[in-house]
Amino acid sequence: MLFKKGYGELVQDALSYLETNTDITNTSVGGITRSLIEIINRNVADYYDVLDINMTMSFLSTAEGYFLDLIGSLFNVSRSSASKASVSAVDNVQRFYVTSGTLHDKIATDIIPEGTTVNASNGSMVFTVTSDTAFSVSATEIYVPIQAEDVGSKYNVGTNVLTVSSLGVTGVYTTNRLPIASGTDTESDSNYRYRLSNATLAAEKANEISIRLAALSTDGVADVVIKKYARGIGSYDIIVIPTDGIANTALIDGVQTAIDLVQACGIKGTAIAPTVVPVDIEVKLIFTSDATTAEKTNIRSNVVTAIEAYIVNIPMGGTFVYNEMVQQIMDVSTKIKDMVCSCYYFREEPHFQKNIDIYWDEMFYPNPGSAEAIRAI
Repeated sequence: MLFKKGYGELVQDALSYLETNTDITNTSVGGITRSLIEIINRNVADYYDVLDINMTMSFLSTAEGYFLDLIGSLFNVSRSSASKASVSAVDNVQRFYVTSGTLHDKIATDIIPEGTTVNASNGSMVFTVTSDTAFSVSATEIYVPIQAEDVGSKYNVGTNVLTVSSLGVTGVYTTNRLPIASGTDTESDSNYRYRLSNATLAAEKANEISIRLAALSTDGVADVVIKKYARGIGSYDIIVIPTDGIANTALIDGVQTAIDLVQACGIKGTAIAPTVVPVDIEVKLIFTSDATTAEKTNIRSNVVTAIEAYIVNIPMGGTFVYNEMVQQIMDVSTKIKDMVCSCYYFREEPHFQKNIDIYWDEMFYPNPGSAEAIRAI
């Protein structure tokens, strides 16, 4: 706020005015005049503080929370609310399966019933099957639709986390073969502010800003890259980068629906996923002599996690740096003496142990077709 005055300055100004323009001379502390001036100016100073806050909350660049929502209502743009993580059956994520025989041998009704829960081995991350899912008598596996019990990104899970079910049938197993990343938190002030700052352009539609914002408003989208003239004049591709995992069919369809609402007549936009470069890596760890068996098991698990985290955090079109992977492994524990990479596959083909470059529209990801794409032995 410009020209804001503090309590001390207000009191001094009032005393100076009285001494200059009136016959009042007794302004000493404890006197009636001084007490009245202090009481009045204390309230005036508080008003300055309130006015300062109100002015701050009235500008898009500084408004927060409820006040930012009020600005959004002027543009008819509401804050995105939190949503539950979920996948459909066609996404082929949550799998019920048997290792011998058929599902019919174990479940005579041939149905995974609605309300069946799946969760992590520690009892957390509870998801519920949202509809009855039937399977054939010869089926050995079936994919089911599931939804988290509550909203938020805290329910986004990695691969093979949801491995316990309430089905209670011996010999029937479950797991999520791909990450689930569709859970979202209430939109942050910074994201909401960005959308509002572009609301005027987005409202016009048929421009790059409106298309980008429409795509980003889809749950599970971290970023998009627009490739103009992908199929000639009047066309473009919008490459969807998910918040986690691989862009599945539901996510791509959601972005397609969103951009169809804002693109111009005669212009064709196509939402696509980045091309996945599958990665298979196996490393043999050499431990120090004082490492116990339990420690070795824990370290191997942490090494797998570290490699996976490094892979998925390489940006689209980035470079897989071999020495960086080695560093990530060695940083896991001081009880790792050395390591040997015995499998170094990209695109399911062996490579020399060197840096790997990919095209601008490609991204690295642990091989989705392998149950153990990343291994530490």
